[in-house]
Amino acid sequence: MLPCPLPVFKGKNCRFDSCPSHESPPSSLLPSLLSELGVWTALLFSVESRLQKGQLLSLVPSQLAAFCCFSENQELKIMSGKPILHYFNGRGRMESVRWLLAAAGVEFEEKILKSAEDFENLVKGGNLMYQQVPMVEIDGLNLVQTRAILKYIAAKYNLYGKDLKEKALIDMYVEGMRDLNEMIMYYPLCYPGEEEKNLNFILERATERFFPVYEKALKSHGKNYLVGNQMSWADIQLFEAILMVEELKSDILSAFPKLQEFKARISKLPRIQKFLQPGSQRKPPMDDQAVEEATKIFNLEKGLIFYKRRNIQLCPLHGILAEKQSNNI
Repeated sequence: MLPCPLPVFKGKNCRFDSCPSHESPPSSLLPSLLSELGVWTALLFSVESRLQKGQLLSLVPSQLAAFCCFSENQELKIMSGKPILHYFNGRGRMESVRWLLAAAGVEFEEKILKSAEDFENLVKGGNLMYQQVPMVEIDGLNLVQTRAILKYIAAKYNLYGKDLKEKALIDMYVEGMRDLNEMIMYYPLCYPGEEEKNLNFILERATERFFPVYEKALKSHGKNYLVGNQMSWADIQLFEAILMVEELKSDILSAFPKLQEFKARISKLPRIQKFLQPGSQRKPPMDDQAVEEATKIFNLEKGLIFYKRRNIQLCPLHGILAEKQSNNI
């Protein structure tokens, strides 16, 4: 096996067989690659001319290795950058993405939308498929739609089960938590005077519909995690949901001993501890100032009705109208 013929890759690792000491390029690789552009142009010309003459085998092996290593590492350069999250400076639908990346140990950057103009410019850029956020730049993709983003990250970082059955269980658990999370997410946007009614509705759903499911799951199989015996996307989403409901009622887990144990166990994981520390990229609960900021950026109408009547529900921060029955929220 040949050593890598490219000085800019020395000691950096590449997946290619001809470069056994290599794995991934440094983040500052592009300037070095550009400086080598003349070499690669000459090499490509050499390959083309020798192909025309039937003399490809006369290429020095290191030249072929260099050509292959270059194209392979160009792909790696795209795949190795930090994910970039496009959203406003609040929780919303992006918070679950932040949690999942943090649990996977993935560093990420955020491009914060601070004004309606920022959002309009993002839309005009052409990368926002449905003209909605959140959007995550990752692996050369511009991912939109929250569940699509979360599924991609979970699958990429081995947090999505080992087989089809585990994936189905994870999906079912996550969908329930999503319903609960969205009620909490919209709570700051409820009409004045309906706060107590909506709060009681959220707590009732948490304690009577959702938390009993997860308590039963943890109790029935006696393992540390919801699915299988390793942490998954479902565990991270459940932990996030527990913390969000506790912000509304601190003793919400008093009747759920298995969830208490689960919360204590997950909170001790180093990556989770790091994300819980002050100064992390975790966002605080939505307050009046954050609501006002989001309202201006996304041109929202304040008001969300949960309780016992059919309604047209404005889905803020997502740009759609969804018609729902209150018993299916």
